[in-house]
Amino acid sequence: PLQSTGALFRIRLAGALAPCPYLSPQDPHPLCHPAVDRALQLSGAGGPPHVELMVEWDLSTKERLFGDIQEEEVRDAESVRLQQEAHQEQSCTLDECFQLYTKEEQLAPDDAWQCPHCKVPQQGTVKLSLWTLPDILIIHLKRFGQAAARGHKLSTLVRFPLRGLDLGPHMAQRGPAGGRWAPQHPQSCPHDALYDLYAICNHHGGLHGGHYTASCRNALDGHWYSYDDSHVRRVQESELSTRSAYILFYQRRCA
Repeated sequence: PLQSTGALFRIRLAGALAPCPYLSPQDPHPLCHPAVDRALQLSGAGGPPHVELMVEWDLSTKERLFGDIQEEEVRDAESVRLQQEAHQEQSCTLDECFQLYTKEEQLAPDDAWQCPHCKVPQQGTVKLSLWTLPDILIIHLKRFGQAAARGHKLSTLVRFPLRGLDLGPHMAQRGPAGGRWAPQHPQSCPHDALYDLYAICNHHGGLHGGHYTASCRNALDGHWYSYDDSHVRRVQESELSTRSAYILFYQRRCA
């Protein structure tokens, strides 16, 4: 009886800008689409380049096939989780995070600017640098990512120093150098660019729920303690750098 109802559903690319591209059932290679290529380039971390497809059913046909289901929950297959874990970077250093954050990037062709001299669109570059440093430095690690319309938690181990975090190499010079703002040479870092860690906020759980704990250094005895609701225990420094570290609190070292 369903053969006379026409198309049972349509498949479109999730997260795409309007108009949403639908895959053509007559196309022998429906994934050979510019929108799919762009989605592959923008796919987030936690797996190989991938796209998310959504099936839009004809409501009456769907109810006849599956029943009157008002709300559905579709869980990822186990292979999806295994792919995410296999392609997620195992560990990195906090300095590598700063290097990536301050790395010079070339703008996309869509963001090209017109040169006032040759009148030809040019692809510019953008670079972030630290301009000033505070006495208290709070570093918020990006533990939650977004791929298409679905979020996920990043469990990459970030190794961070407890003492002597040096932000001098990531500081911008206070004057033009060769017509541009350039980062300082690492050997010219001022002493007030050194920081010591005094507290950590940890997040345990997933994207839709979890539990927070804290690790703090006691200023009187110099030891580290773990705070989990009403439970407090002393911990070793080797226990501090974990995959649950979420927010790092540093204090500028006194000269």
